[in-house]
Amino acid sequence: MTPVLGMLLYLVAGAIWVVVGDWLLERWLQGSAYLNHWRTCKDWLFVLLTALLARWLLARMRRAEQLRWALSHELAQIVRHAPVGIARVEPHTLTVLWANDRLCHWLAAPLHGLVGQHFRELAIPVDGPLATHQLEDLLQGRIERYQGERTCRPRDGGKDLPVLCIVSLVPASAAAPAHLICVLQDLGEIGAARAALSQSQYVLRLALEGSGSGLWDWDLRTQQPTYSPSLLRLLGYHGNQHVGDNLLRTRLHPDDRERIEAAVGRAIAADVPFDERLRLQRLDGSWCWFQARGQRHLDALGQPERFSGILTDLSARRAAEERQRLAATVVENTIEGVIVTDAQMHILSVNAAFSRMLGYAEDELQGMTPRVFKSGRHDKAFYQAMWDSMARTGHWQGEIWNRRKNGEIFPERMSLSAVQDAQGAVTHYVCMFTDISEEKAQRERLEFLAHCDPLTELANRLWFSEQLQDVVLQAQRSGEQLAVMLLNLDRFKDVNGSYGHAVGDQVPQHIAQQVRSAMRPGDLIGRMAGDEIAIVARNLRHADGAAAVARNLIGVASRPWHSPDDVAVVVGVSVGICMFPEHADSAQGLLQGAHAAVYGAKARGRGAYCFYSEQMTLEARQRLELEARLRQALVLGHLSLHYQPQVEIATGRIIGAEALVRWLDPEEGMISPARFIPVAESSGVIGAVGNWVLREACRQGQRWRQAGLPELRIAVNVSPRQFHLNDVAGNTGQALAESGFAPRLLELELTESALAERPEEARQTLLRLHELGVTIAVDDFGTGYSSLAHLKRFPIDVLKIDQGFIRDVPQSGDDMAISAAIIAMGHSLGLEIVAEGVETAEQLAFLRERGCDLFQGYFCSRPLPADGFAELLQRNRQALGEA
Repeated sequence: MTPVLGMLLYLVAGAIWVVVGDWLLERWLQGSAYLNHWRTCKDWLFVLLTALLARWLLARMRRAEQLRWALSHELAQIVRHAPVGIARVEPHTLTVLWANDRLCHWLAAPLHGLVGQHFRELAIPVDGPLATHQLEDLLQGRIERYQGERTCRPRDGGKDLPVLCIVSLVPASAAAPAHLICVLQDLGEIGAARAALSQSQYVLRLALEGSGSGLWDWDLRTQQPTYSPSLLRLLGYHGNQHVGDNLLRTRLHPDDRERIEAAVGRAIAADVPFDERLRLQRLDGSWCWFQARGQRHLDALGQPERFSGILTDLSARRAAEERQRLAATVVENTIEGVIVTDAQMHILSVNAAFSRMLGYAEDELQGMTPRVFKSGRHDKAFYQAMWDSMARTGHWQGEIWNRRKNGEIFPERMSLSAVQDAQGAVTHYVCMFTDISEEKAQRERLEFLAHCDPLTELANRLWFSEQLQDVVLQAQRSGEQLAVMLLNLDRFKDVNGSYGHAVGDQVPQHIAQQVRSAMRPGDLIGRMAGDEIAIVARNLRHADGAAAVARNLIGVASRPWHSPDDVAVVVGVSVGICMFPEHADSAQGLLQGAHAAVYGAKARGRGAYCFYSEQMTLEARQRLELEARLRQALVLGHLSLHYQPQVEIATGRIIGAEALVRWLDPEEGMISPARFIPVAESSGVIGAVGNWVLREACRQGQRWRQAGLPELRIAVNVSPRQFHLNDVAGNTGQALAESGFAPRLLELELTESALAERPEEARQTLLRLHELGVTIAVDDFGTGYSSLAHLKRFPIDVLKIDQGFIRDVPQSGDDMAISAAIIAMGHSLGLEIVAEGVETAEQLAFLRERGCDLFQGYFCSRPLPADGFAELLQRNRQALGEA
């Protein structure tokens, strides 16, 4: 309440008291002698009441003054002794109006020296423009206060003091105009605290990184995790890569998730330590093992507040443990024996392989020395050299003989090493050894095999050639005459096919024994191949002597060999002879000559001998040359196909063609198939040639179809060697697929000999071809093994009568009877019959009379190239009146 208002209230109250009191007294005591008396009492009562009121007001004023003084004193003490600097500043001019003692002390100036000074010159802002902008916002009422870092610069030139300045605006009042209150806080102590905290954090970070660990902290209330940089680096994060809130959970291995979540739940609920091994996926996708240790933390109310701990990389530790485990496993499971002794050679441990090889259990050897294994085969010098090597290098390796528990002496390859401590003193010896008994026996066997044939125990090809080379050198010096004879076993394949290879191996053993028993002193013998034995007959006077030796060898080789069924089998040999120096003057030349002579002996019949001649070598060279040219012709495209028509006898219409390979050499011209096909058969080139013929015939047949010609059945010959060595069914399917030619229009021609050799294998191949839809024909029928019981097992569609039975028709009654029988037999089996080599009208008339289905031969046409055959086909259609 203001004094004026109080005075007015007092005057109003006094006037009301006088007027109202007098009116009431006049009304109540009218005419009474005590009226004045009561008026006097009323006046004194008013004076008393006002005196009491004055006394109460004075007491209140005194107490208020005392409170104000105490408050002022307390405020003065707070401002004087506050740990912060305080200044009152004029808001527009920024001059200092007042400053407390702390600020005066910082600025090294008395209060009167600061009053009137510009505040920004005393407390310089770190960012002046920002401070100006903040002051404008404060004066405009947009903010209540602002703060910023400043530097207090003492007036005496002392050290600058960094401070934090908080500025607020005090509005104008009746007592004082508007002014700024600036509170400055010393940042020196805060900086020191920050530095100490930073140093502590740095030390902690170094400790964590040095330990290979990272820190995590999980706020259980907000469910927000915090991860240290070292933990993120453990998981492969770098820089500012996005981490995500549930890093550890999302990267936890699925197999560990249930166990780890249960352990975390127990640690939070029951305050048990969390200590688990787990797998986490690094950022690069790899899985690593970690050790996680943590504990919950409670708030003031005893509720779980945080869950924190450290994560340690176990990769190196687990790798070391794995290496140690692996090393122990290797030692225990290695096939080498391992024994460990102390520095005094007392046995400490042995592995399982040691016990198996020497027969001792580990507990039997405790405290013993390796002298118990000494074999007695090595002298003192041997062991002295061993320990001298140990002293120089700390290692010894070599072969040694030792003794097993049962007394058996055996060889071993041993490696002895010394184990040293950090000071270089020997602490242990480790010995590793391998039983080489079998190795030595194998070495002896290999040495035998290097020189001898394991089946016959004769010298092998290499050793025999070396011996022959030495003999030839001696003969060149001494003028000795000798002969190299190559014995080739007759019917060896028949024996293998009849009794199998296991029994058939006894044949060369039998022949070797017989031949060795008939050899003269000084002669050499060796096995050159599976069915070839070589003999060197020395000290001969002339070729007749070599012939006599050959006849003798043929005689002893023809002695019967008895099979397991006690069947006497005579194999026999054919002998090729090459004389030194008449036929050849080198070991290689003698062997080549004898090999060539064997073919001459085979040509004369079984059990014969033949001397080498130059013509044999010439023919062999010609065959090799022709083979090389044939391979080149296949690559360069010098081969082509000619087609001989197959004509339906009843109508005269061409319904097929046999594809025949032709070779046009750029230099020699046309080379007869009779010349190069046998070479292709013997060399194996027939497989590549046959595949080319098959693919080319299918492509040509498809081209004719696409050209609008009537459908033709293309016949392709398959040689016996091609049939058995190549995948004919697979190659046929591939050729049909590549060309698009219809399988029903392809006919494969096989000879009877191809079917007779390995009949079951041949039957399976024909069944596969039949599944493809290919027609199967037997070519040159009647010249081989013509058995109905044999043929009916095969899926055959066509029989081709060999031209040898057609050539003399109608002059030869026998050929006519055979041809008629083949036609009748084929028809009875439901087969189509084709006659080859038809050259005359009489031959065709005979075949028509006997009901033959098709014919081919010069009577219709010679084999023609593809273009010529297409023209022939067009003429045939025109002659028959076909469109």
